[in-house]
Amino acid sequence: MLALGFLGTAIFILALSYAPNVPQIALYYAASSLFSSAVGVSTSFILVKSSSKLRLNESYSMLNFINSLGYLVGDVSAAVLSGFMDVKSILLIMGLLPMVSSVWSLVSVPRITNGSGKAMERLLPGGRGGLKVSLGELVTLYLALIIFYVSSGIFNTLYPYGLRVGGLSRTWVMTIISVGMGGIQIVGFMITPRMIKVLGGNARASSRALLLRGLVVLSNWFNFINPPETMIITGLTLYPLAAGIAFSTFYTASSVIVFERLSSGEEGRGLGAYNFITGSAYLAGSLASGYLADSIGIGRSYMVAGAMLWASSYLFEQIRRYEAARNSVINAN
Repeated sequence: MLALGFLGTAIFILALSYAPNVPQIALYYAASSLFSSAVGVSTSFILVKSSSKLRLNESYSMLNFINSLGYLVGDVSAAVLSGFMDVKSILLIMGLLPMVSSVWSLVSVPRITNGSGKAMERLLPGGRGGLKVSLGELVTLYLALIIFYVSSGIFNTLYPYGLRVGGLSRTWVMTIISVGMGGIQIVGFMITPRMIKVLGGNARASSRALLLRGLVVLSNWFNFINPPETMIITGLTLYPLAAGIAFSTFYTASSVIVFERLSSGEEGRGLGAYNFITGSAYLAGSLASGYLADSIGIGRSYMVAGAMLWASSYLFEQIRRYEAARNSVINAN
């Protein structure tokens, strides 16, 4: 599946470079995104099957560190190449790279997973299944995730546009986004395992990270009552906290919470459902962002997104209480 995901992504990116009209561009891009989503699910599945419980935070942080580094290199490369190459040539290069990844995965992945068939038994309590959780805990977990990804869809869609509306140039917008979602996020994934340990576990770390991200998102409405220079200052200081440190901590911690609750033998299906739910929530937030900005304005839309993050933070605190109660029962027995 991993090799197929790389190959399908490559084929449709190459097709995209020859698309003659907007409908075909949309079709090929959607198909490429479909196959690239298989890459995300497959890599998470391999990681879950190959990691012990004690190393899952570290392993997943490293995976996302590599992903973030790749995105940053890709963004910078595209910016540089666009100075002397046309879009079609850049797309052709982009299409060839996943083909290399496809071949590489066929060679390397068997070595990674070979002999680790019992790794999931080491990961899961009891050896044969995921954590024994109540329906209420699962509902709380997925509701918290849905709220977070709807909020992120709203904020991430509007923030670059809000910077432009506030008077910043395209260069400044790209610099701010690249620093936050590129450089600082990469650093964030490097220190995430330590931060999760300091904050007291995955659920508590998720809750605290969302409090910080919500505060930063809410504060952005001040940008619209201040000169553009304020946007530059907050964009290079506060935004990296939200998109870099807070997001990397939350994304790792919340994903591991989900991984720990996957039933043995159903990991692939569970990861697929997890990505479908969170992806759909992010899409819903992205679509809603335009309507919100049109009806209540960009600044108030930031306030809505920030309040949603705090609601999600509260739900993750509830999950921590579920875990504490379950551990008390286990220790008592």
